Amino acid sequence: MSENTPGSSPADRPTRAINGLDTSTGSQQAPAHDAPAAQTAGRVKAARDAGRRFSRVSEEQWGYDPAEVDDFLDRVDAVLLTTSGDLRSAPGVSSRQVRERVFDRVQGGYDSAPVDARLDELEDQLADRERDAFIHEHGPQRWEEHLELLGQTLLGRLNRPHGERFRQPSQRKQLGYSVADVDVLCDRLTEHFRSDEDLDPSLVRKAVFRQAQGQRCYEEQQVDAFLDRAVELILALR
Repeated sequence: MSENTPGSSPADRPTRAINGLDTSTGSQQAPAHDAPAAQTAGRVKAARDAGRRFSRVSEEQWGYDPAEVDDFLDRVDAVLLTTSGDLRSAPGVSSRQVRERVFDRVQGGYDSAPVDARLDELEDQLADRERDAFIHEHGPQRWEEHLELLGQTLLGRLNRPHGERFRQPSQRKQLGYSVADVDVLCDRLTEHFRSDEDLDPSLVRKAVFRQAQGQRCYEEQQVDAFLDRAVELILALR
C-alpha cells in the first residue's frame, strides 16, 4: 500500500461465508463563485494541521517523502470533505489506490508507521463511501451479487490444497513468498470466513512473509492481488 518491502504484503462480518456467503448489508475573501472550492481548501488545510503532524525519522534514517505524502493526503481529504459523494469524479483516490499507494523514501522523511496507520483509516472511510455510492446507484441487490462473486472467487482459492493456492515464480531461482507462511495466513482467513467472528483487516494488511525459492515459494504479485481482494471483501462486509 505505502511501500514496497521485500517479503511483506499489504490482509459486518465476512464470517457466515464458506458454505453460502451472507452479503446483507487576515486574507482576502474569495469571490462568491469560488466559495465552495475555497471552503474545501480551508477544510483540507484544517484537517492537515489538526491531524497530520507526522513525526520524522533522524537525518541518517530513511522515511517517506513528506511532499509526496502531504500531496496525496490533501487529495484524499478533499474527496472526503466534499458533499457530493460521487467518488468517480476524483480519480486516483479510491480505496484501492490508497491501499496500493507507494511513496519514495528520503533521509529525514516521515516515520512510516503513523503514515501507514492514517492510510488504513482513509481506506476504510473511502470503502464506506464507495459502498454507499454503489448501492445508491445500482441498488442493494447488485451489491449483494458483487459481494457474492468476490467471495466465491476468494473462497475458491482458499479451498485449494496447501502448496497449490498460487503460482510459483516462472524462474527457478526467483524469490517469492514462503509457501508455508502464505498458507498459514490462508488457513486463518478460511477459519474466519467459516466463523461468526469479526475479521480485522489488519490481519491481512500487516501480514509479513519470509522469502523462499523454487517449490517453496509463491509468486508475489499473485499473492498480493489476492490479499488486496481479501481486504476489499472484509471492508465491504462490515
